[in-house]
Amino acid sequence: MCLITLNALSQTTVRGTIKNHDNKPVPFCSIGILNSQTGTVASENGHYELSIPEGLHYEVIFSAAGYTDKSFSWEQLAKDGNVIMEKDTSLLETLVINTVKMKNTTQGTTSRPMFTFSKMFQKDAPAVEQGNIFRLYPTTRIKSYGFHIMPSSRFEQITMKLNIYSIKNDMPDQLLPDENILFKTSGTGWQKIDLTDYGLVFEQLDAVAVTLQLVDYRPLPSGEFNFGISAKKTPSKNLLFRYQSQGEWERSGGTFLSHLEISYSKDKNAVSEMAQPEEGTETDERLKDLFSYYTNKQKAGKTIYGKNKSGKYLDVNDAKIYYEEYGKGDPLLLLHGNNGSIADFYRQIPELAKHFRVIAIDTRGQGRSTDLTTADYTYERFADDLFRLTEELQLKKVNILGWSDGGNTGLIFNIKHPEQVRRLVTIGANLNPTGVNDSLLQTFREQLRLGHGNTRLINLMLQHPDIRVEQLQLIQNPVLVIAGSRDVIKEAHTREIGKGIPNAETFFIPDATHYVPFEKPKELNRRLLQFFRKQEP
Repeated sequence: MCLITLNALSQTTVRGTIKNHDNKPVPFCSIGILNSQTGTVASENGHYELSIPEGLHYEVIFSAAGYTDKSFSWEQLAKDGNVIMEKDTSLLETLVINTVKMKNTTQGTTSRPMFTFSKMFQKDAPAVEQGNIFRLYPTTRIKSYGFHIMPSSRFEQITMKLNIYSIKNDMPDQLLPDENILFKTSGTGWQKIDLTDYGLVFEQLDAVAVTLQLVDYRPLPSGEFNFGISAKKTPSKNLLFRYQSQGEWERSGGTFLSHLEISYSKDKNAVSEMAQPEEGTETDERLKDLFSYYTNKQKAGKTIYGKNKSGKYLDVNDAKIYYEEYGKGDPLLLLHGNNGSIADFYRQIPELAKHFRVIAIDTRGQGRSTDLTTADYTYERFADDLFRLTEELQLKKVNILGWSDGGNTGLIFNIKHPEQVRRLVTIGANLNPTGVNDSLLQTFREQLRLGHGNTRLINLMLQHPDIRVEQLQLIQNPVLVIAGSRDVIKEAHTREIGKGIPNAETFFIPDATHYVPFEKPKELNRRLLQFFRKQEP
């Protein structure tokens, strides 16, 4: 396999270190330019160097298991190549198998035929991925992955990164594990990667793609290095390959000598998101709410929302704000909640776009929006970003739908720019942290103490917003204040917001939590359309 060699004189080289907010390196982060062959993988210490060919000065995307993707222009990275990755706290919890008997089997190739071939890995191209697609059962636990290294390979030691993806249009789609799966070996022939400690249990996935990357190596003392994975010829094109994490996947004839050891059940109800307690208990209600939340997050992630190819970025100097547009009519801005994304409105966008020019926005440092600062997040900063977007799109009068943090941002934007807002809807908003359930605030404090989650986003909820009741008097346009009947925002606090705004109405949606757009989409959509389409007196 030959890789394209580029003239060093026609390249821009960017370099830096990738860390998280705990100032710890993010090892083996994948870096690439969308739909190109240009990419690399950071070292174990988070250091990277990327040469960008002339004419490819597009967005550089950083992707790592357990973190949300970050996107930067090459100009930004040329000024400062150091990157801070945000932990993805929206990842699904480990699934727990109910008391259903699981069968064991092996999927794939377990023996080596007489004739094999290999797509060789290049030591200077660590971003290259190769692998196969494996079909799954309704409930599948992956216990190990086996693959065969060409006996002619020459090295002292190699480090591989195993990636597992969901499938869309018969191609790898989203990375599934929330942590790096690394494997080191000094031998050739059959290799086995034990996966029992990674909780790889999948429900209702028809198939997964399993790929390998060479992320580190030691050549022989002589300097010799040669490494390839064995493959065999087959009529089907099951060999998957791409140059880097943002490149296009390619297929070629054959299949790698690889296999999965799995436990499986054909029972569609063999898995729950967590062990189920007795019916009717308070704990049971909380777990059902969590189950609903994670299920909706999964479904949202499979939609086009939040990753539409027609999405755009607005450069606000210290950040790039990502947004997508749907439909025609009066502008309606959608603002998601803490650690959310555009996709969280997957049940609202299709309906609202029938009547409005929907502009869905990823908040700074979340979703696909970037943030080059390390300062604390504030809703005022988010509102300023929103104002910049309205200027860029030349929007004189807008409607706003803000959920949770988005509702807080909507209130502050409305206070600062009352002349620009036609109507505002808040869902689960609060004026200050005292409006949040006390036990939830304590949970946030404990997360900070243990170093769990995204510290900037957690601090945002613990320290902000700080909206005074008298400031609400500045909002003269119609406002609809919504909360779930079992919301984590205290009922009295929600009513205080509604009473403080001169032209507001307050509504509690029965049998709903803080996740109203997920739990009650039909009722919510009906009320939103009724409110936003109401004619001014």
